[in-house]
Amino acid sequence: MEPRGEILALTSSKGGVGKTHLAVSLSAAMAKRHARVLLIDTDLGNGIISDRLGFYPRYNLADFFSREKPLEDLIEQTPYGFFLVGGDRGNFLMANLNYLQKMRFLKNFIRISKGFDFVVLDLASGISRQMVDFALLADRTVVVACSNDLVSAYGSVRACFSRFKQLESRLSKRIKGYRTRRFFRPLILVNQVSDFHEGKAAFEALETAVESRLGRDGSPFRVRIDYLGTVFHDPGVFKKSEERRCPVSTASIYSKVAFCIDSMARTICDPGSFQGFDGDKRLQYTFQILMEQKDRVRKELARRVMSLYPVKARIRHPQQSVSP
Repeated sequence: MEPRGEILALTSSKGGVGKTHLAVSLSAAMAKRHARVLLIDTDLGNGIISDRLGFYPRYNLADFFSREKPLEDLIEQTPYGFFLVGGDRGNFLMANLNYLQKMRFLKNFIRISKGFDFVVLDLASGISRQMVDFALLADRTVVVACSNDLVSAYGSVRACFSRFKQLESRLSKRIKGYRTRRFFRPLILVNQVSDFHEGKAAFEALETAVESRLGRDGSPFRVRIDYLGTVFHDPGVFKKSEERRCPVSTASIYSKVAFCIDSMARTICDPGSFQGFDGDKRLQYTFQILMEQKDRVRKELARRVMSLYPVKARIRHPQQSVSP
């Protein structure tokens, strides 16, 4: 395949886990790191990203599926640095695409992804064939989990893995010389936790369940989940984001939520910076992020002080003496 942007798909088997908030904020955080990011509202029948941002493109995916506009004409840059392809609300036909419509979207989507570093898909909740296929299209399938409901996250992993096995088996039979992928490796993002220990414990519990229950049917396929990060539970920050219609990391740039999202954006943009639960790497990485946050706070405080108490330059004549 020709070079293209790396595709991330955020999925979950149920709503209310903060998936859209995270997709928007991750896109904004990666764009701040000078990445060219495209966010696509792939909740085709009930897209709400435009409402979250208060930013309504002239055209959305409904214009593409009605064949009125090509997909590239739907792309518009947001005030937050990333680009957006908006969805539509309450569109029954878009929520139930036929095979030809889905394939046309996928082909055009792959084509436009060549112009970006990252493409983020905010998928609809659930485990329908349409959403699972979109999740598996991505280079990185991100399952959004909550520590108080790991059953839903397990259901997402199980559904994607079942479809993964089905697709790989069919491709290996139909295409001569096809190199079958044996491992399905989704990323887990644990949302709404009180601290990092709770996020780590939730991931490890989910990892144990996946390893003990999936991939034990004698098939050559295996599933192994990896940890992307965790986001703190702070309803006030998310409420402020909705009121201001902006990404969470923009509504409160010095909050713990913004810190978590920036950490994950750094991991995605620079995968070698942190992997898994390596203690030394985690400590070094956390220290580096804290230093970056400290520098930003210092500069922001200095800017505010200067705006309140501007310093007027005093010019002294070269021959003027200064008393001790």
